[in-house]
Amino acid sequence: MYWIGIDDEGTEKQPEWICEPLLVQANTRNSVGSDWGRLLVFSDRDGREHRWAMPMSMLASDGTEVRSELLRLGLTIDPDTRRRQHLNRYIQKIEVTETALCVARTGWHGDAFVLPDKTYNAGKASVIYQATSLEGIALASGGTLDGWRSYVAKPCAGNSRLVLAISAGFAGPCLGLLGIEGGGLHLRGGSSVGKTTALQVAASLFGRPEFVRTWRQTDNALEGVAPLHSDLLLILDEIGQLDPRKAGEVAYMLGNGQGKGRANRRGDAKAAARWRLLFLSSGEVSLSDLIAQAGRTVRAGQEVRVIDLPADAGKGLGLLDLTPEGTAPGVFADQLKMAAATHYGHALPAFLEKLAVDLASAREQLLSTRDRIACQLIGDTVDRQVRRVAQRFALIAAAATLATQFGLTGWTLPEAESATRVCFDAWLAARGTKGNAEPIAMLRQVKAFLDTHGESRFTPWYIDEKTPRTINKAGFRRDADEGPEYFVEVEAFRREVAKGFDYKAVASALAEHGALRLGGDGRLERKVLLPDRRNTRVYQINSKLWALDL
Repeated sequence: MYWIGIDDEGTEKQPEWICEPLLVQANTRNSVGSDWGRLLVFSDRDGREHRWAMPMSMLASDGTEVRSELLRLGLTIDPDTRRRQHLNRYIQKIEVTETALCVARTGWHGDAFVLPDKTYNAGKASVIYQATSLEGIALASGGTLDGWRSYVAKPCAGNSRLVLAISAGFAGPCLGLLGIEGGGLHLRGGSSVGKTTALQVAASLFGRPEFVRTWRQTDNALEGVAPLHSDLLLILDEIGQLDPRKAGEVAYMLGNGQGKGRANRRGDAKAAARWRLLFLSSGEVSLSDLIAQAGRTVRAGQEVRVIDLPADAGKGLGLLDLTPEGTAPGVFADQLKMAAATHYGHALPAFLEKLAVDLASAREQLLSTRDRIACQLIGDTVDRQVRRVAQRFALIAAAATLATQFGLTGWTLPEAESATRVCFDAWLAARGTKGNAEPIAMLRQVKAFLDTHGESRFTPWYIDEKTPRTINKAGFRRDADEGPEYFVEVEAFRREVAKGFDYKAVASALAEHGALRLGGDGRLERKVLLPDRRNTRVYQINSKLWALDL
């Protein structure tokens, strides 16, 4: 590209080189007529074509942001300060006739699936991903689809966690196709159990091993990353690196698909970032452990949004259920990781192309398969939390079954469903109940409080002159024939014992499990004459609490 100036006499000056060829192919704007931009098309020094939908707002100042991104993508630009301004004028003033719809997140927009470099099933309308930078999305391709199927996907058959991880990659694009909520899977286990192998084989659907990100980010950074992986799969390693104080909020944010509300410089509300997200996580601790480290209460909704799955398959092979004959687990894992670093980035485009052939049929098949598998998983279970988790496992299995029918995995049709059943049963066993998990969490918290403070904050029922004074007293304790009883002061129960929960719900859970002695009038509190001569209401917790299998 050159700039040709004109002197005072109207004569053209000598051309001045500005940059390598740069085409402004179209105007872009969103569905409500804002966020205008320009679709820039150019080649880098290796001859690779780049297409970047640049927001016009980046030209509001001197264009440094625009030049920085163009240089990063490989466009050669003259460094002269004066000539650089001609580049800004060219991008801003050149007239183009084509206009395209721009979107700020990947994934489904109507019947079109948008990626940074390509839109699938766009129809007659042009739909383009627009962002200030394409750096955050590590999509790439290498090797071949046949190589991926033969050396990555097919060898994983029979290994429930590996099959589940790959299946989750196919399930990501199905969220928006079916219009359902997102959530996460978390592989929890010790070091060297094989979690990284699972993450890398899942990442190979989308790109190199670098597609795997780390939890070591602020909540604001994760909010920026999420729209880049909408209707894809966000893979996050080592949850222990996440700030425990933010863990619960991040679980809600990623699963709910909406970022924080913010204001602009004028104080006006800005549109919150949105996404639909399935994410795959790993770590040596669970989300619940992380939240507890910060001294906060784990909500049942958080555990449903991030399904905690034991990474160890229980076969003495770490994450693996089996290995090829004569191959050690470590060698097999290394083979898979090497194959995933060689053949990658082909499964996602192939899956999207197959889906686009007949979206209506794909939706119908996904829904029927998901509902059938979910029904088999839950049986007669009626708890809503268990049903929600079963629905997510079933969607993952349904997506992988469809991919297998498309000829992408090299698996038999029952493979994904079988692996999902194994993983769901492992989750259910680790959870410890088919019912609502929140009452169990309440009972555990009460038990933990009494175990921790039973001696120091509860005055013995029978006292004498030698009994030490109880500091910060929460009530009284009495030794009965069946075991210890605790008479908890009402305010201590509300503010501390039941902290983080509805105290009435905690008391009701105790009563339902026979661990709370009710008052004569059916109330949860009892009116008791305490050793200090006060006739007052307390929560009387008996020894049955310690007999419960929590």
